[in-house]
Amino acid sequence: MNIKDYRFVFLFLLMTTIAHAQQFDEAFRHLVESAYEKNDSIKVNNIRIQQAKIDEQTTRYNYLPRLSGNATYTRLNDDIIFPQNLQALLLGAQRVLVKEGAGIPFNSQLPSSIKLQPVPPVQDKNILKVTGNTQWVLFSGFKVENGIKAYQHQQKAISYGNEKQMSRLLIDIADLYDKLALLYASDSVIKSSQAILDEQSRFVEGAIKNGLATPLERKKIELARQKLQLRIVENEGSRITLMERLHQLTGVDFPTLSNLHPNLRPMLLTNDTAIAERPEIKSLNEAIKATHYKEKAELSDYIPKLAAFGQYEFRDKSLSMFDPRWYAGLKLQWNLFDGFTARNNARKAALDRKAYEVQKQAVEELVELGQARSRQELRTANQKVNMVNAQEALAKETLDFVSKQYKNGLTNLTEFLNALNDLEKARFDLQQAFYEQRKASLQLLDVNGTLLNNF
Repeated sequence: MNIKDYRFVFLFLLMTTIAHAQQFDEAFRHLVESAYEKNDSIKVNNIRIQQAKIDEQTTRYNYLPRLSGNATYTRLNDDIIFPQNLQALLLGAQRVLVKEGAGIPFNSQLPSSIKLQPVPPVQDKNILKVTGNTQWVLFSGFKVENGIKAYQHQQKAISYGNEKQMSRLLIDIADLYDKLALLYASDSVIKSSQAILDEQSRFVEGAIKNGLATPLERKKIELARQKLQLRIVENEGSRITLMERLHQLTGVDFPTLSNLHPNLRPMLLTNDTAIAERPEIKSLNEAIKATHYKEKAELSDYIPKLAAFGQYEFRDKSLSMFDPRWYAGLKLQWNLFDGFTARNNARKAALDRKAYEVQKQAVEELVELGQARSRQELRTANQKVNMVNAQEALAKETLDFVSKQYKNGLTNLTEFLNALNDLEKARFDLQQAFYEQRKASLQLLDVNGTLLNNF
């Protein structure tokens, strides 16, 4: 890269910096950021994002083992015992074992001093159990994975919805801010006109003393001053209304708003043809993806699921002869027919996706139309700035000429006041053209999807 190339890059970066400085000053940025923090829709969307994150975590935690403890007491009407014939058989077997252990012949009677143990019940009628249970999902049939993806895309959809709201706020604040600048510009024009009237008033007073002018000319100047004063009062009322609206949107206090003194300058767009996806389209794309994974998650109910389970008995006293102290196993669950519940839920998700696709198509058509209209409006606004700028220069030259003519007695005061009104109108029209050019520039950036990138 040679010296000329470096110089070009430097100039480009300098122009870009100047453009951004003209578009958004620090006071304006503070207003917009305050509006972001205060806006109810953004706050609600942030809450919904947090809710979707919790739903995602809940779905993800389905793969964590579930542990539970249970304590139960049961009272039976009686002990559960073996039938009489089985008890007699068990007692006979016990008698044989005792004789064999004592060396007593099989056919001999058991001595009365030796007592047989009664057959214990299978289950005591008072049952107190304290158990610990666990269940651990090992494979969810991809229901968990699809659910996680659905909630992730839902969060992105809401986040892009916030971007849309932020773009609207930025445009609203910019419009109010530029209108406030327009009022200050109008005040400046009025003050300039008052200064010219003051100068002419001194000239008229001298002319009246010398008999070269009549008191009627003094009254005409006084009437022109009253008109300017009326416009000042009207501007002050409009300024209060704008500040009320800015306070409502941003929460910034009135003393701070009163210290704002914005200036109107045409916006210099370094690249007005750059196009990015608008937040609405990005939000709808994420919503489409979310409903796609939601549909897959619902259909996952028909895929077999695998889980591990187990139980441990902390108190073995109440266990029956057949109850284990602990057990563990694997469980395969396959939902073969659920009354079409999962199928219908999947169909609802698919219909939601189709609705989002229709909305996306409608938004894309509106965006395409809006881009063409906004580009044309910006071209018109730029041409108007050039035209009104030339008109303001001509009106200033005309006023200078008429002022000299009037002082030399070659024209009357009415012509001078008309020329002054023309200059005042041209200056205000120039500020109005700046306002319209900035508004058209912001609309083009918004419809191109690059507004927040340029902020």
